[in-house]
Amino acid sequence: MDLEKIKELIDVLAASDLAEIELVEGEHRVRLVKRLCAEEGAGLSATPAAASVAPQAASEPDARAQASQPEYADAEAGEWVTAPLYGVVHLTPSPDAAAFVELGDLVLPGQTLCVIEAMKMFHEVKASRKGRVELILAAAGEEAEAGAALFQLKAAK
Repeated sequence: MDLEKIKELIDVLAASDLAEIELVEGEHRVRLVKRLCAEEGAGLSATPAAASVAPQAASEPDARAQASQPEYADAEAGEWVTAPLYGVVHLTPSPDAAAFVELGDLVLPGQTLCVIEAMKMFHEVKASRKGRVELILAAAGEEAEAGAALFQLKAAK
């Protein structure tokens, strides 16, 4: 079992409602368990954790996610909307359609900002709160790592 397959399993677990995934291939066995961790000022968020991996070791996406977050001096600049899993970014619902959102648009909670395609499945990335689109860091057709910043929303009144 290769590391890429393990990373895909981590992404699938993170994007799903499943609590754990176990895969056995020959003598290789990987079991991933989603743990809940409380964050300041936020509710609970799910983070996949490798519970047991034999005989290869898997790494969690946390380090990649932190490294992919742009560093801006203004801490109150807004909320980062990140990729829930690794995949190809689609900023439009279809090739000839208008973008889900444009720079400066006001978005509402639950509004689709983009779609991530992973393993021939499409996962909507939605706004968690009302805000104005301040930055669009994602480019159509580019691959995004799990946790990579895609948009920045600034609080709107």
